[in-house]
Amino acid sequence: MASHDAPGQMAGYLYQVLSALLLILDSNKGLNKICIEKFDDVVFIEADQPKVMIQVKHQINTRGKLTNTCTDFWRSINSWCDSIKTRDIDILSTSFVILTTAIAPMDSAAYFLSGQQQNRNIEKALELILNAANGTQETTKIFRNNFLSLSEEKQKQLISNVYIYDNSPQIVNFREELKHRIRWGTLPQFEDLICEQLEGWWFQKAIQFLCSDKTVYIDQKQVQSKVYEITSVYREDSLPITVDSMIFPSKEELESLGTDTLIFIEQLKLVVLSENRIKRAIRDYYHAYQQRAKWVREDLLYIDELETYETRLIDEWQRLFEISKEELSDNEIGDEKAQKRIGRKLYNDIENLDIYIRERVTQPFIMRGTYHGLANRLQVGWHVDFYTRLSKLLREVSV
Repeated sequence: MASHDAPGQMAGYLYQVLSALLLILDSNKGLNKICIEKFDDVVFIEADQPKVMIQVKHQINTRGKLTNTCTDFWRSINSWCDSIKTRDIDILSTSFVILTTAIAPMDSAAYFLSGQQQNRNIEKALELILNAANGTQETTKIFRNNFLSLSEEKQKQLISNVYIYDNSPQIVNFREELKHRIRWGTLPQFEDLICEQLEGWWFQKAIQFLCSDKTVYIDQKQVQSKVYEITSVYREDSLPITVDSMIFPSKEELESLGTDTLIFIEQLKLVVLSENRIKRAIRDYYHAYQQRAKWVREDLLYIDELETYETRLIDEWQRLFEISKEELSDNEIGDEKAQKRIGRKLYNDIENLDIYIRERVTQPFIMRGTYHGLANRLQVGWHVDFYTRLSKLLREVSV
């Protein structure tokens, strides 16, 4: 039977993973290497030893209170006691952190262990913790006994290095928190798209953490590089490329585009292009169609930008098309074999052009696929007599 608290548990785990991303983005104390679910929920590592061990606590609906007797508080203390006993953790050089959406009540041990220095009072916090540890609450008995089993010196060393950050943003507010970290490197309209890609990449990293038999680290430079890689795409002179242009589309994917796909293929057949080149042309057409549609959905294009781009492509085609017709000698004008040869040369010249929709969008499949889209509408063609030969087919498709 599924747990009634399953949504809360899932939210807690996701919060843990996402919090790790914020923590490494915020780290400015020389600690730049992090791991998840090895030494603790989240851990900063230095020389292969944990330096900051972080327990992440999340409440999905309401903000609880981190009292002296609450289970979350004592579960964290218990986890650290286990690490001290079994992993030979250097207490004096390690920080133990609770990052929680709960609130530390005034005059509670958690309040006096605040990461905000003005609230810290180690002696008072230790007094309150020892009083609670000697209590009678059954739900935390094992955890409290684990703490009491430490020597007095180690108890004091541990509590001296505990830092609690309460009232942290809940998971529903994570996106806004992430935006604060990346907004200076991009434009406002791109913030959500960048966050979406960064989150997806980070979750893939988290899966690596969890599935590896070895301890997997990620350092701040890797995260910085990924943020730069993503944000650099979302610039006024660039557009994100989100499709894998090397994958050939399936039959079902091609059929989803409609019957007018046949026309650009017929254009290629008119000049007797090889089967393998036609397959590549189909791939370029499909991926350019998908990428352009995504740009439109995400409102990344300027007004009339696609129309302007297509006009540029048509203008360049027109120039080369007229040149190709001039290359036919007088006695080749009606020669079908010569017309096909000249048509193939025109298509080759077009394929090798570098006409970009924006300066930094240099992937060839965008231009080539867009040309095939124009060929579907008979706005460009390769055979010298393409329009006459295929206009009937266009009318049949339009019916």
